[in-house]
Amino acid sequence: MFGTRAYFIVDFAYLVTLMAPLIAFFSLRLVRKGKHDIHKRIQTLLLTLALLAVVALEIQIRLLGGSQGLTQGSPYAGSGLMRYTAAIHIFGAVMTYVIWLWLVIISRRLHRSALPGTFSRRHKTMGWIVIGGLCFTTVSASAVYFLAFVA
Repeated sequence: MFGTRAYFIVDFAYLVTLMAPLIAFFSLRLVRKGKHDIHKRIQTLLLTLALLAVVALEIQIRLLGGSQGLTQGSPYAGSGLMRYTAAIHIFGAVMTYVIWLWLVIISRRLHRSALPGTFSRRHKTMGWIVIGGLCFTTVSASAVYFLAFVA
């Protein structure tokens, strides 16, 4: 897809990662226009797509015998820089997705009543944390992608 050594599923997961903060921010703008239902649907679909991309990537990694099989051909495969960069990326992504999943689940439960509700301030704060985490995940994924498939 991007013309690198990466497998299609890696490119797909990377594309989802690149688009996620932009779509999430667009979704946030809909709230300001009073389109809460569309915001809720977009967030749920985006989270589902992101989680499916991560699962597909994990399956690809396992089929190749681990991350070494995935990154073969890279001069950084198995290096400390690759391990450190990937570990930071994975930690940030997992934390972001856990917070995002929690936010979607709790928001769906609490926002059945009229908006704004008592949870709105926390929802907004956590939403900005998720968008920040998605931006971090995009930057760190780009570093991993470069080291693994471009360099």
